[in-house]
Amino acid sequence: MNIKSLLLGSAAALVAVSGARAADAVVIAEPEPVEYVRVCDAYGAGYFYIPGTETCLRISGYLRYDMGAGDALGAVGRDRFRVADGALLEEGDDTWRKRLRFTLRTHTASETELGTLRT
Repeated sequence: MNIKSLLLGSAAALVAVSGARAADAVVIAEPEPVEYVRVCDAYGAGYFYIPGTETCLRISGYLRYDMGAGDALGAVGRDRFRVADGALLEEGDDTWRKRLRFTLRTHTASETELGTLRT
């Protein structure tokens, strides 16, 4: 009986030890976050460093779309002309007007021996 309990006890101990190791969580090292855009707040809001340099860049601009409709615009469309006897005759006023304006601005700033250089 003594040998039987000794064998059962050692088998239970082996199962407990191997089970405890299997229950350990696998720890995977997370990669460090890569900083693709470094913010440059020395020259104001919106600037970031150009990678590999100490020059700061800001990109700005605007987009404007203007549209009008009605007979009082005063513009004559190309599709409203007709030809009679070799002369162009105005058939009617154009009733639509559309305009699009886009502006892209870049601002750079860096420190030089003579002070701040801005473009």
